[in-house]
Amino acid sequence: MTLFRTYQDPLEAEALIEILQNHNIPFERTFEKSGDLDDYVGSNPFDSDIVIKIRKEDFSKSEALLKGI
Repeated sequence: MTLFRTYQDPLEAEALIEILQNHNIPFERTFEKSGDLDDYVGSNPFDSDIVIKIRKEDFSKSEALLKGI
């Protein structure tokens, strides 16, 4: 799987995931810490980017589906 999109907004990520699921496009969803900052007092552990990975061969189909929203 290859990085396709990264979102900070969970609603945007869910919209993409719904499209992928509706068109039977396999994907992986992971969470990565936003930025390169180390943990600090008062940091929010939920400040993560939502990373969507798909197969490289599904990129063009997925791009077309996103443009059709």
